[in-house]
Amino acid sequence: MKNQLTVTFDNQNYIATYNPQTGYYELELQAPDTGGIYKADINFTDLYEQEYEDSIVVQVLAKEKAKIDTNKVFMWIFDHIDFKVKDIVEIANYDINIDEETNANTLIDVLKKTTAKANDIITIKKNNEIVFFGRVEDIQNADGQLLYNFTMKYITNIFDQDIILNDYENRAIVTNEAVYIKPGTATTKYVGINTNNVEIVDNPVLFKVEKYNNYYLIRNSSNNKVLTAESLTSDANVIVADYQNLDTQKWQIEQVSNTIYKFKIGNFYLTIHMGGTEAGTNIKIHEDLGEDNKQYFFLEVNDEIIIRETGIEDFIAKKITDNFISNTDTFVNLEYLQLEVKTHTKKETSVTNVQNNIFNLHTYMTNCTQNYDIVYSFSISNKKLLMTIEVKTTKKELIDVNAQPISNYSEVFETDIVSKVVVLTSTSVYTLYLLNDRTTTTDKNNQNRAAGKTVTVYTENYSDARQTALDQIKQNTYNHNITFNYLDKFIKIGTPIAIKTKESLIFDTYISAVRITNNKFVEYTCGNIRTKFIDKLLKERKK
Repeated sequence: MKNQLTVTFDNQNYIATYNPQTGYYELELQAPDTGGIYKADINFTDLYEQEYEDSIVVQVLAKEKAKIDTNKVFMWIFDHIDFKVKDIVEIANYDINIDEETNANTLIDVLKKTTAKANDIITIKKNNEIVFFGRVEDIQNADGQLLYNFTMKYITNIFDQDIILNDYENRAIVTNEAVYIKPGTATTKYVGINTNNVEIVDNPVLFKVEKYNNYYLIRNSSNNKVLTAESLTSDANVIVADYQNLDTQKWQIEQVSNTIYKFKIGNFYLTIHMGGTEAGTNIKIHEDLGEDNKQYFFLEVNDEIIIRETGIEDFIAKKITDNFISNTDTFVNLEYLQLEVKTHTKKETSVTNVQNNIFNLHTYMTNCTQNYDIVYSFSISNKKLLMTIEVKTTKKELIDVNAQPISNYSEVFETDIVSKVVVLTSTSVYTLYLLNDRTTTTDKNNQNRAAGKTVTVYTENYSDARQTALDQIKQNTYNHNITFNYLDKFIKIGTPIAIKTKESLIFDTYISAVRITNNKFVEYTCGNIRTKFIDKLLKERKK
C-alpha cells in the first residue's frame, strides 16, 4: 500500500498528491462561502500502514463587500425623553471611542447649533454604516463661535451606576423559579436536606417551585428530587424522593399574607416539628394549626440564583429592568429603552466586586463580555432603542500582524491569580478552587482547575466560609491587553478574534474598545486573554 495523505476540510474529504519535485503533498481545497477560521484534519498512512493524525487552522478570507466611500460622517440626535429625532448634522472633526471597559470620552465638533442636551442619544454613521451609539455628556461653545464641542460616552455607559445586589428578597408571588424556603419560626435558618430527610439547616438549599394545573412540585434543584410526605397521616415525615406522580408529592400553596405561605398536602400542612429553631429539627405534616408560625414559610430569592438557574443574560436584563426601565422612581426610567435576551448562559458563579451588597452594573457587564462572550448590540426599532443581550456565536476573525495592514501592535502582560483558597473556621476547614472559566468548585479533582497560588484565611463561622473564599478569588487580575491599528477596517465591539503574533502564537480574545478618527487607521483594544492562556503561562513559569 502506498503512502496516502487525506485531508478533511469543511465536511469534505480530499486526497493529496505527492510532488517529487517539491517533496510536498499538494491539493486544492474548495473554499467555504463564509469567511472565518476553519480546521483541517490530516490523516497520513505510510507504507507500513502506520497512521498519523494532525490538524491545522486555515483562514478563509471573505469577499469584501463593495462600498462607496463618501468620507462623510453624520450624527443623528434622539431626544432622551420621547426618542424623537431632534437633528441630523454632518461632522468633520471627531474622536470616537467605543469602549466597553473604560469611560473614555467621544469628542465631536459640530459646525451647527442644535437642540441637543445632556442625556440625549446619539447615533453616528460613517459610509452609511452605524459605527457608534452614545449618550451626550456635555456640549460647549466658546465665545459664540459656530463650533460646538460634544462630549459623549459609549451607550453601555448609561449603566455605569452602583446598584443593589438583592442578597435575599421575599417573593410576593409564587412562580416557576428557584427559591430558598425559610421557616417563620427561625429567621436565620432554612428548610434543607440531610441525606433524604427534610429538616431545618443553617445554610440555604435551593428549591424550584413548579406550578402545574392544580398542584405544585417542590423540587430540590441539586438533584431534581421532590418534597414527599412519607404518608398522608398526621406527623408523617417529609423527605425528598424521585417524582412518581404520587399524591404525597403534590402540594397546594396558600398565601397567608404578602410574603407568607403555607404548604398543604391532602388535609395536612408542612410543619416545623414542635416549633423547633435548631438545625436538625425535623419537618413533618400536621393538621391545620391556624395562625401558627410553625406552619408559616417565606419564599426567598437571591439575585444570583438567576445566574445559575436561568442565565447571566437574564440576570443582566433583570437588573437593567429593575433599575433603568421599571424603577419605582419613574422619574429615572429610560422609557426609550427596550431589551431582548437571545441566549441564556447558566453558570455556577457569583457577581464580582460586590461590597455591602452594592456593585457597579457596567463593570459587571464588561466582565461578562470578557469571561463569557456576552455581547450587547443596539439598534433602532419602533421608535425605541433596542438592546440585545446574547452570546455571539460568530466565527472568530483572524488578525495576522505579519500579513494584514496592521501598525502599532503592542502587548501588555499582567497575571496575579489566586486559584485555591483554604478557609479555616472555628469548627472545620472549607476549600474553594478556581476553574479555567473563572467559576469555582469544591472538587479538588476537577480536571478544569486553574493553576495559580494558594491563600489561607480565617473566618469564625463555617456558614461564612464560602463567601470569604469568593472574596479572595474576586480580587484576581487577568490582564493581557493587545492594541493595534488596522487600515480602513471596522470591526464591531465584542467581536471574537484570534490574533497571530510575530512569534506565530495565536491568542483568543475579543474587541473591547474601538477608536475612530479622521485617520484611515482604526485603533483597536482587545479584552483580556482567556484564563486558559494565563494558566498555561503560569505552568510554563513553574518548569
